[in-house]
Amino acid sequence: MKVFLIGFLSQALLCSLVLGHHLNGEHHDDDHDDDHHAKKINPIHRIAPYNANFANNLFSHLAAKYPTNNLFFSPLSISVAFSMLSLGAKSHTHSQILEGLGFNTSALLAEDIHKGFQQLLHIFSQPNDDIQLSMANALFVNKEIKLLEKFLDDAKNYYHSETVPTDFQNSEKAKNLINNYVEKKTNGKIKDLLDSVDPATVLVLLNTIFFKGTWKTAFNKNHTREGDFHVDENTVVKVPMMTRQGEYRVAFIQEPECKVVEVPYKGNASAIIILPDAGKLHEVEQALRNASLQTWTKLLRPMRLRFSMPKFSASSTLDLKTELSEIGIKEIFSGSADLSGITGTPLRVSEAVHKAVLNMDEEGTEAAAATAVTVVKLSLGIHITVDRPFMFIIKDKNINSALFIGRIMNPEK
Repeated sequence: MKVFLIGFLSQALLCSLVLGHHLNGEHHDDDHDDDHHAKKINPIHRIAPYNANFANNLFSHLAAKYPTNNLFFSPLSISVAFSMLSLGAKSHTHSQILEGLGFNTSALLAEDIHKGFQQLLHIFSQPNDDIQLSMANALFVNKEIKLLEKFLDDAKNYYHSETVPTDFQNSEKAKNLINNYVEKKTNGKIKDLLDSVDPATVLVLLNTIFFKGTWKTAFNKNHTREGDFHVDENTVVKVPMMTRQGEYRVAFIQEPECKVVEVPYKGNASAIIILPDAGKLHEVEQALRNASLQTWTKLLRPMRLRFSMPKFSASSTLDLKTELSEIGIKEIFSGSADLSGITGTPLRVSEAVHKAVLNMDEEGTEAAAATAVTVVKLSLGIHITVDRPFMFIIKDKNINSALFIGRIMNPEK
């Protein structure tokens, strides 16, 4: 499985399934009773906090594992692809996937999770004059293998997935078929996604997400100047620093010490810039694991200031087979996987890779525990400069979930 996010915040996620062996396990029903109030909550709002937990947990894991690397990925795309995969999982494999994605299967029915993503995809499909935001799912199926009707119907119903018969024995033809699909769905931004295709592949699950946002108020290119970015105590690099004076929503967090600035796009999306105080980066990263970003964003207040941040591009590649295994989703990659709800025969996930690329400039963005806080009113003369390692989250208010999350240690890399 490969995932690419490229150009206009665009990304693809693939899960390749091959024939394998698994241990039979007793099926555990996920049907738990929800209280009357919970049943009335909009499905997309029910899954939003769990999506946030998954994004925070995966980011914290990666930040600790790769302390000096730039990071960038789409937690939402990963969640959608693996949630779709869970439609064909049973027993412990099923619960491990959903719990690994941050869901509490004792409080939330699997059906509610899928309905939440169903509504999310419906929102993505609506025309929008302000931003370009779309998501697509596809099943590339070995033409010699018959998938179970329930899996196909659920994938189509909940995830709007289309099915593409594929001759995996002709690996070159299969590779080109998948690569051409991805290139089309990402407006030409992702080319040659797959280097090769295993002839033993039964199914490739594909998710693509495409985003292009224009700042609500653009940075004036004439005001962009070269500035210092302090990578660490001993390293300073020169970067093009964009500057704009105007109204932003800002919060000052006392513990851990950081500043949060919302930079809105036209429409309902925005970039949340998290700037830790000097020497506080890792404390802030750890806080994201224990406290929802929503806690901080609720403290955002409008104020006028002079704001500067780097113009930059970033890319990141994740081996999800390794990273997801380390945060609890491991059975699907092993011989004990129970994915019998897909074909009725033993399967396992053979590969899971995620790649993302980001461009952020004056016009916009292309791609593709308890915390003590206070808000301090900022006077007009204050200047916030993003001149040291920072984190950012790109989110859409309609779905209340992070589209992308990242950390920039060095804008020049």
